[in-house]
Amino acid sequence: MRNGWKRMSILIVICCTAVSISSPVGAAEELKLAHFMPPVHTLHQKVFQPLAEALAAETRGELSIRIYPAGALGKGPVQQYKRAVTGVADITFCLQNYTAGIFPRSLLITRPGLVTSAEAGTRKLWEVYDTWLKEEYKEIKLLGLWAMSPTTLMTREKKVATLADIQGMKVRISSPIESQLVQAWGAVPVAMPITESYSALTTGVVDAVLIQPSALYKPWNLSEPAKHLDVGLPSPTSVVFLAMNKQRWEKLKPEHQAARERLTGREFSVRASILWSAKDTAAVAQAEKDPDLTVTRLPQTTRAAFAEAAQPSIRKELERLSDLGIDSRGLYQALGE
Repeated sequence: MRNGWKRMSILIVICCTAVSISSPVGAAEELKLAHFMPPVHTLHQKVFQPLAEALAAETRGELSIRIYPAGALGKGPVQQYKRAVTGVADITFCLQNYTAGIFPRSLLITRPGLVTSAEAGTRKLWEVYDTWLKEEYKEIKLLGLWAMSPTTLMTREKKVATLADIQGMKVRISSPIESQLVQAWGAVPVAMPITESYSALTTGVVDAVLIQPSALYKPWNLSEPAKHLDVGLPSPTSVVFLAMNKQRWEKLKPEHQAARERLTGREFSVRASILWSAKDTAAVAQAEKDPDLTVTRLPQTTRAAFAEAAQPSIRKELERLSDLGIDSRGLYQALGE
């Protein structure tokens, strides 16, 4: 009988030990952050990695982030939002342009002329977020939301110095808004992600790419197939965001949620916009010294002609959103104030 109790006691100790090993108190949690840029990209090195380091320090290692760059959790930027919603990744970096139907209000700020700098555009987004935009992000936990610099035009062969010069050109765009604008300018829009733009410009599938100037150099290197750069267009911009799977967020401990809130949100977004847009300023300066590139800074009269040509597309978009029950004119006015 003693031997029986002895064996029973040993069994109980073993079982309790197994439970403590499989379910330790205060076990570290790891979040998967997915993006489609290479590890050399500014956002990877100066935004996502510092965020991961700060979160680990803030939670004393109890909550960490593992970053999966270059499409490691799924190729292509178009599906990034879906990956966050479905939980393929816990956190994803997304462009509203690729899911334009979900974010019509947010994308209104990308209309030409509204954003003069990435920082100013980002601050404006957060000023109107609670009143105008919050509803669009109900499927996810929003961690960051920021604007990019206004776009520039990179052309393969033909220099664009006037509105007439762009007539008939095939221009790479990334959103329906850019498509409408390019058509208003008399060009032909060709939708494709940034990951395909180098090849398309090299082979002549497109004549030009409408994108932020930082794409000229690493990691996208569009300065190689491009010969001309137009700066100063009353051009559109893009909006980006960092999304977290809502269910994963709700399962975090309250203290971990609090740590995450302290490290993300408005000021995190402003810093990200400043860090990223610094690459655009540096790229233009580098392009002006590049012997293989011609940089054209459009004069006010030319900018005015492009701006005037864009007005019908802006009015058309405001009408479309109004038909959807959105107070588009009120939002457009708020964004322009």
